[in-house]
Amino acid sequence: MNELQPVEIDGRTGEVHELPPQPGKRYRAKLDTLNDVRREMSRVYREARTGTIETAEGSKLVWMLEKIGKVIEISDLESRIEKLEQATK
Repeated sequence: MNELQPVEIDGRTGEVHELPPQPGKRYRAKLDTLNDVRREMSRVYREARTGTIETAEGSKLVWMLEKIGKVIEISDLESRIEKLEQATK
């Protein structure tokens, strides 16, 4: 969890949940790997599911995260192909 991100603790379960970013404040999420993107998608889903954010907003955010995931996937494949080509030379 980001140490600078406000959190809330569920009084019943003791689980810690990050609160959504405040309007006008910069939000930073690590999106370097597909696992990071998956984690952020799950967070957006939970926020939409609980009504913390509008489902339309959640859909837009997940769409953008899908595109980021696709770029990571393609970049990874490109890197692997380059390594294979170098190994065969």
